[in-house]
Amino acid sequence: MTEKDDVNIEFCLGKESQGASNYEEVLKHVGHKVQVVSFPRGIQVLKVALECVTCNRVLIEYDNPEYAE
Repeated sequence: MTEKDDVNIEFCLGKESQGASNYEEVLKHVGHKVQVVSFPRGIQVLKVALECVTCNRVLIEYDNPEYAE
């Protein structure tokens, strides 16, 4: 897992960067390089995401249910 510090999470995980909400959208990334990344703030992980490195897009992301701002 790769950690990204000091990242603008809204930009990285914003609506414009979402890429896979159904079968057809995931299928487009077959053969691409993908990775799981975390988005920490201090010692707390705010989100985790599956990113397509080839397309530079977030495919799936989840908020940490234990994080409260």
